[in-house]
Amino acid sequence: MVLATQNPIEQEGTYQLPEAQMDRFMLKDVLDYPTPAEETEIIRRIDAGVFSAEQKPAAAASLDAVIGVQALVKRIYVDPAVINYIVGLVFVTRNAGQYINQRLAGFIEFGASPRASIAFSQAARAVALLNGRDHVIPEDVKSLAHRVLRHRLILGFDAVAEQVPVETIIDAVVASVQTP
Repeated sequence: MVLATQNPIEQEGTYQLPEAQMDRFMLKDVLDYPTPAEETEIIRRIDAGVFSAEQKPAAAASLDAVIGVQALVKRIYVDPAVINYIVGLVFVTRNAGQYINQRLAGFIEFGASPRASIAFSQAARAVALLNGRDHVIPEDVKSLAHRVLRHRLILGFDAVAEQVPVETIIDAVVASVQTP
């Protein structure tokens, strides 16, 4: 498992990953500044020594536990209608001009690869498990749309120049595909 951070402020000496490498990350979350209450909690924890080098953090889970959860996730059922929904969402990113507003479609330089469909399926199974279900529902897929697609849709210069957020395009894609 790889977790990576991307700080837009301190990029000196770092370079954007090529699209093919970005596509290998399952999800992309965008973290904003903490709320005042969250920031207060950060300070409280630092003052309490939670992040000090002397305190070795306990393992959150054993390797066996992680392998066990991975096996559980694989057993979560995904109905063929939900798989078709996932594939439909990804397909629309590659053929946006036929399905969404022409202006928004024009901002997409490259749609999502098949890795997006795989990420949707795997992550939706995990969401279902976390919600105590043995099956995926379309809302699981919808809830992941930004996280799965935001780093996979390659937008052209016009989108950047007009400051069109990728999430706006993703929302149009989701709205264009009928939910099963």
